[in-house]
Order: sequence, then C-alpha cells, then structure tokens
Amino acid sequence: MADEASGSGADLAISHLRAGYGHLDILHDVSLTVRRGEFVTLLGPNGAGKSTLLKTLYGMTTHKAGSIRWKGREVAGGKPRAFLAEGFGYVPQGRCNFPTMSVHENLEMAAYTLKDGDLEGERNHVYELFPILRKRRNEFAGNLSGGEQQLLEMAMAVLRRPEILLVDEPSAGLAPQAITLVFDELKRLHEGGRTVLLVEQNTRKAMAAAGRVVVMRLGHVIWDSPTADLSHAALGQLFMTGKVEDPSVEPPVHGIH
Repeated sequence: MADEASGSGADLAISHLRAGYGHLDILHDVSLTVRRGEFVTLLGPNGAGKSTLLKTLYGMTTHKAGSIRWKGREVAGGKPRAFLAEGFGYVPQGRCNFPTMSVHENLEMAAYTLKDGDLEGERNHVYELFPILRKRRNEFAGNLSGGEQQLLEMAMAVLRRPEILLVDEPSAGLAPQAITLVFDELKRLHEGGRTVLLVEQNTRKAMAAAGRVVVMRLGHVIWDSPTADLSHAALGQLFMTGKVEDPSVEPPVHGIH
C-alpha cells in the first residue's frame, strides 16, 4: 500500500482532503489515488461521503483543506468549468437531461464549451460509442427508457472526451435489465481507455466491473484494495462496523487504513 499512500504513478492524488457544504464538513482527512486507466468503485453506507467526494472532485463543494493533484498539478478549490477543462467528466446521480428536447439537442447543449466546428465530429464520436442513441437521436429525452436516459447522461459527459469519468449512482431507479445495459456500457468505456471513478449502491455490479474497491464510512476511507481481496461478507462488516470483525471471511487484510 505504500505506493497508493504516496501517490506515485497516479494521475489523481487526493491527500488529507477535508470538504463539505458551507460550514458542514462531510469529508474528513480523505486520501486516495487513481491511476490512469483504472476502474475504481467507491462503496459505503448512506452518508459515507461518496457522492460528496465526486462533487468535490468537480468543484461543487466547499474545499476546506488538503490537496487534489491532477497529473502533478494542484486543482483543489477549482470550479466545475476548470475541472471540465482539466479533463474531468461528471455524471451526476439522477436524470439531469432536458426531457422535452431530442437526444440530438441534448448533446448539443452538453457541447456548450466546444467550438462550433468541433460539435458535429464529437457528436458523431458519441454516437459511435452509444449506437442506441444514434437510433433514438430524434426522440425526446423524456421518452427514452430509464437505461437509455442514463446512457444519454454518460454520453453528455463524454462528449468532450474526458480523461477521467466520475459517475454517481448510475443504477439508481433502474430496472435490472437497464442496470445491466448501463454497466455493460461503463465497462466498454473503460476498456476503451477511460479512467472511471464510480459511486454505486449495487455493490455486486460495482465490484464485478471495477478492478479496485475503496470503502468509505462517515467521511473517511476505511478500505482500499483490489476488488478480488474483498469478499461480499467482509464488505457487509465494513458497512456495519467499519472493520472486518471475522477474519475467516476475508483473505489477509492489507487495505485497512
């Protein structure tokens, strides 16, 4: 774990981060790294600070202390537009598209920071990534299925070809078939070279997709390891008590902070 702690070789290195909303602190001394090309999932019970961490990485909370270094540059305290320019893409929880506008128009709205000459090429690139959206491009976004709307959210985020994709609870409110569709597309985006940092309530889907799991509780990181080193039984113990109570359900522990 020494390499993770130092941030060596990491595109994203978070160190002793404290952040929240106004005077309310949600994150307490969070340290975490993400290497280029990794698929990392953030798990934890409600109120653990997972979504707040993603929002902090996109400049949407109050930064109190600590460091966020992206490719060696300090970016903590920046605004969303600055993170967007740095190569961050953010897919918020819930449906945030424009339901009475077409898929095509939604993608146009998502491209507001692109030069006019870049829009058509980037939109076609997105249609290549998500062929189902090309077929539905003239449909109102509000008429898409839940899974298709979530794909549209991801498409809007990847329009600028972000280097790291922050995805918050993509399975929320979706039927099982739609969840499978969304996770298949997330894995495909990762296999295409994108770094993914995922917050997810469906722990089995998240752990099946990600190569690394980070568990948060009460605003702290309490576990960080390859996904294969954390059983679902031990994950349940971490959710409930913050530690692995019964070592018989878990390989030798090397990720507890």
